[in-house]
Amino acid sequence: MLNAVLAGKKRGTGLQGLQEALEQAEGAEDVLTASVFERLAYLPENLLSVVLSDLLGEPFGPLQSIDYWPSWYLQDGTRVEPDVLLQDAQCSLLVEAKRHDHARQQDPQQLANELLSGWREGFLSAPCILLTLGGLKYYGEAVQQQLLDELLPLLPAGSAARFRLICRSWQQLYRALEKHLPPGSPAGCLRLLDDIARCYAWHGLRTRPMRWLGDLQPFALNTHPGAFAAWSMK
Repeated sequence: MLNAVLAGKKRGTGLQGLQEALEQAEGAEDVLTASVFERLAYLPENLLSVVLSDLLGEPFGPLQSIDYWPSWYLQDGTRVEPDVLLQDAQCSLLVEAKRHDHARQQDPQQLANELLSGWREGFLSAPCILLTLGGLKYYGEAVQQQLLDELLPLLPAGSAARFRLICRSWQQLYRALEKHLPPGSPAGCLRLLDDIARCYAWHGLRTRPMRWLGDLQPFALNTHPGAFAAWSMK
């Protein structure tokens, strides 16, 4: 479906006749999440494990199961839908994805509800990993700690030992994938990487950091005397 939509072939996708810009479309982040994680799930087991471990900064995998938008319930009956749940033999990886890399969209109450419902229904290991993907302005340790400080008061006492919060950007996910899929990789894996790059472009996400003029190296231009003597604004 991704390639059909990118090529403008909306007939049969449920998108036919829609004129709304993607930036304004409700559920755009769900399409982004599905397009990326469905492709990641098709990677060879050892490669997916290496990519996720690199992204998380700790071992994860081989993948045993992946579940998109599972429906869990809080004690008061409120339904909760995290974006993706990945399981290896030891640990649950709960993913909450947001649409933008550099805008504050992650909601501590939403994250707390996902943990509480997952623990209540027995779907999350102890400890589990809570990965926020996108939805923050910056991705350093200080910002991660700030989000954790906002999240913990919404959880029962002792909850800090039951999960690890990891905050990453979509760009960091792509860079981890690109790092382990160099040009000599199998052709199918490179096609998968290209699909994800085009999906990022469709959603306005960058695969590489912004380059500023002040960071560029000077370039020496050697010209002979009088080279610009005849230059004119006309």
